[in-house]
Amino acid sequence: MIGEFIESWSLFSRTYMSAMLIGVSLSLMGVVVVARGNVFVAAALSQASMLGVAISLFFKFGQPAVSAVFCSVGASLLVARNQPQSGNSTSEELTGWIFLLGGSLSVLLLARMPYGLKEIQSLLSSSIIGAGTGDIFVFGAFLLVFFLFLLLRLRRLTLFLSDPVMAAAVGTNIFIWSTVLSASLGLATGLAIRSSGMLFTFACLVLPAQMAKHLCRDIAPMFWVAPLMAFVSVLLGLMMGHYYDLPPAQTIVALMAGITVVAWGIRWGRESIMVNQ
Repeated sequence: MIGEFIESWSLFSRTYMSAMLIGVSLSLMGVVVVARGNVFVAAALSQASMLGVAISLFFKFGQPAVSAVFCSVGASLLVARNQPQSGNSTSEELTGWIFLLGGSLSVLLLARMPYGLKEIQSLLSSSIIGAGTGDIFVFGAFLLVFFLFLLLRLRRLTLFLSDPVMAAAVGTNIFIWSTVLSASLGLATGLAIRSSGMLFTFACLVLPAQMAKHLCRDIAPMFWVAPLMAFVSVLLGLMMGHYYDLPPAQTIVALMAGITVVAWGIRWGRESIMVNQ
């Protein structure tokens, strides 16, 4: 399996590298999503990105990727402005509304355009075969910026995610932090959706961070465990997909889901041992 994968590298190197960079980059943003308990936001932003692609194809203007980023960032900022406080469920309601609106309009706009509808269906099913050199540079730069940010502000970020009230008390501007993180999440989602599709994007945002949550006791190490789990999952998924001639994106997502169950089992076993001691 490994030998055949190495032999195929010369033909699919751009796809392989893009998939790994996208997976690792999204997993870092996924830690923010999972730590804040906003997993469904990731699905809503994926649908908003799909709507952006549909709008671009329907009106025949601009690049679909730009429209996807615009809709995703806009939706992310809109949700961030309505974060629930004191039992207010406005944010959850808005997230559901964005998810349903994006999912329905993206199909309705292109219902009479066979090519456009095929494009949306392809994004829904996910295919990372179309990822190319541009994705390598974009997500390579995104990954570098985020890692530098973690090196400089990891402690402040973990405090913001775990206890926003305390973070505000020590001088953190909650509004700015929430806006920047939401915009970054929307940007990453919008850029990824055009290259890897909704299924792969949503999985990379949620599953590696969930693995890290099960394996780690605190938020800080999740930022190192999640990208590691994403890299391993994507690499193994690409190998299995090539060896067994399976769709790579779906293979990776299924593998991630399986590893998440294993991580949950490890956490359950660890907690059971601690209770019995």
